[in-house]
Amino acid sequence: MNAFKSSPSHKAAEFVSVLFHPLFMPLYGLLVIYSTPTLLSYLPFNMKWAIFMMVIANNVILPLSVATILYSRGVIKSIYADERRERVILLSVALFLYTLTALLLVKIPVPTLFKAYFVSIAAVTLVSLIIASFYKISLHSAGIGGVLALAGFMTVQFNVVSMVHVVILLLVAGVVMTARIGTGKHEPHEVWTGLLTGGGVVALTLYFLLS
Repeated sequence: MNAFKSSPSHKAAEFVSVLFHPLFMPLYGLLVIYSTPTLLSYLPFNMKWAIFMMVIANNVILPLSVATILYSRGVIKSIYADERRERVILLSVALFLYTLTALLLVKIPVPTLFKAYFVSIAAVTLVSLIIASFYKISLHSAGIGGVLALAGFMTVQFNVVSMVHVVILLLVAGVVMTARIGTGKHEPHEVWTGLLTGGGVVALTLYFLLS
């Protein structure tokens, strides 16, 4: 087992798991929105930057800070939330912060897609929290599934040529799912459940709010 953990393939899987950690997925979703050839790509730089920094503060820095505090106090054994109880605790924190971000976006004059996207992220987190109370769903897969659903929705709803985004994200999803299995953290059915949950909830939420 130790030899496997030090192997290049295991290290690569761990690197992928960090690079595509669920905390970073909303940022990747924003990059999809910013780079897709719609009117949203012509938003003022100041607005794009303000939204980006809000997400970094609320949904990256704050969750990491809370996880570090909980770890230092012995509430959780690892910030990677390998145990069910830890996942429930950290998902509860994430749900609160994603909901806060969604509410802040609702109250400021930004395009509706941004508001709907972060409502969908909060919805995915809520559903994942419910599932995680009795089943070890892959949160990495749920995250990339949500970004993939966002790209697919934008392709259909706005009739834009963003199939490149979809193809790239499909490949990324495959790599992430393989990595989570490769690290020994998840079984195939757990990563597929995560992908379908993240993609399905985001797609349904965006359709309900924007169609």
